[in-house]
Amino acid sequence: MAENWTVNVKKYAPDAIDSVIDAIVKHCGIALQNRDSSLVSFSDTKETDRVRESFLKKKLGLTHPDTELDAAIAAVGERMSDDTTKNRVTVYYLLTELFGKLDIFGGTAGSYSAAGLAGATAAGAAAAGMASSATAADTDSSATYAEAEPVHATSEYHHEEEESGGLGWLLWLLLAAALAGLLYWLFTRDNNDAVQGADDNVPAESMPATAPGSTVIPEGAGVVSELRDEKPAVIVYFDTGKAEVAPEFADEVAAMKAYVDANADAELAVSGYNDPTGNAELNAELSKSRAQAVQAALVTAGVPEGSIDLVKPVDTTDEDTDMAQARRVEVTVK
Repeated sequence: MAENWTVNVKKYAPDAIDSVIDAIVKHCGIALQNRDSSLVSFSDTKETDRVRESFLKKKLGLTHPDTELDAAIAAVGERMSDDTTKNRVTVYYLLTELFGKLDIFGGTAGSYSAAGLAGATAAGAAAAGMASSATAADTDSSATYAEAEPVHATSEYHHEEEESGGLGWLLWLLLAAALAGLLYWLFTRDNNDAVQGADDNVPAESMPATAPGSTVIPEGAGVVSELRDEKPAVIVYFDTGKAEVAPEFADEVAAMKAYVDANADAELAVSGYNDPTGNAELNAELSKSRAQAVQAALVTAGVPEGSIDLVKPVDTTDEDTDMAQARRVEVTVK
């Protein structure tokens, strides 16, 4: 999704530093390629909680009370209230500037005044207070991330987040629903087979890739193909702590293989990511293992090994998307 982030930031911060904006854009990464995730919904408490936990606490390293951080987020929301679309890059820049943390993104460190914030943004603080009281009984999903169980030498990358035990009943409910769906499919597949359309016979190579932002992100392992700048891209998603490529990879990568076959000088970049939970060093190795697994799958699918380049992202840990979206490898045309 093409967007001039600098113009939007400077609507609210005319003296904003271009290099800092660029650094924040790089930090956001894939979140900016999807229209929904490129925006911040201040009416969604899960979203504002994610901004507080992932960005303010983890990225900026803030240790202020949650009420103060929530007030700052609400204040930025009030400041941008005339905008129907509140861009994530702008929100992050204004929060970084407010707390005097521009140096984290290559700018100059500043000062932060809690009293100044409280006096200048009373309405925003009140909004944050109402939102907090309305959701006091909610469980902050980010709390489970810090409680992930330690890594064991015999485990298979089990250092990404573990599921919360309190959600056991929900998992059983989902399992029951999945079983019911399977039984329904078994009883109806004969009828479905009889009415399959002619499109079933269309070769995968001739089927267009999906435009970015219109795909459904799988909860676990899966593969999604899309177009970026009119070129094919493949995003491979992984189960928690795993590096096995989903079996549908061969079908989804067909369009990319056809592109490489038609463009002898084409080069592919393969970049691996992980979610932010668990041991950082082991997660970095997991991202690398995932990228290598996808590289091997590309070669198996017939893509020349010499046209594949493993490219390590600036930050392999993705803290600005949900957990399922963070566990991925991106394959793009350079």
